[in-house]
Amino acid sequence: MDTTVTGPGRPHRPGISHRYLYLALIGIFPFLVNGPINARIAATPWLYWSFELTIWIAVPGAILVILLRDPGFRLADIGLHTRVFGRRGPGVVAVACLLFAPLCFMAYRSAFSLFDSWFPEGGFFHYDTVIPDSGPARYAVITYFAMSAGLVEEFLCRGLLYRAAQEFRWPRLFFMLVSPLLFSLVHWESGLANLLATWVYGLCMAGALLWLRNLWPLIAGHVATDLLWFS
Repeated sequence: MDTTVTGPGRPHRPGISHRYLYLALIGIFPFLVNGPINARIAATPWLYWSFELTIWIAVPGAILVILLRDPGFRLADIGLHTRVFGRRGPGVVAVACLLFAPLCFMAYRSAFSLFDSWFPEGGFFHYDTVIPDSGPARYAVITYFAMSAGLVEEFLCRGLLYRAAQEFRWPRLFFMLVSPLLFSLVHWESGLANLLATWVYGLCMAGALLWLRNLWPLIAGHVATDLLWFS
């Protein structure tokens, strides 16, 4: 019987349903439409933050609960494990995260600087508009934005889509086409420069997941990138 490998050494029988793809799309869909909504409700803090916590915490949390109740699913299938390049252990993953994080920031900064020089300004909603100007609240909001984006976007746009790709005939091709595209579309409300920069960034991150087979360095890099960018 033909088999494909999903996760580290996990056999998968072709022909099963695309339930992982559907779950990923359910989680990603609110981020495709939240730009216009955020632009309208940003001036009403309680409404903005209720919506924010629903789509960034409640919905992804529910998807994770559904996945964990699936007997055929393992966290290792989406890259959440402690093995990198054949070496195992939290220390190995920590080193990979420390080395990878600055590369992520430089990749995004370079891509955005290039495209922003071609397509300056633009967009109708930017998250920095809801970050307080100073004080503890500023650092709390920046930390929340960085952590939620790093964890949730990497979980949905990289890890879960990687697992979903194993249900297709050419999983790597599917993943490298779909993951960067959806990741960039998540950021469309902030303008063409950021749309293109996040596509390049998403392409690099998708390739990195295929290379590392571990999601933790991507999460660390994403969190670090947003922390530095918003700060």
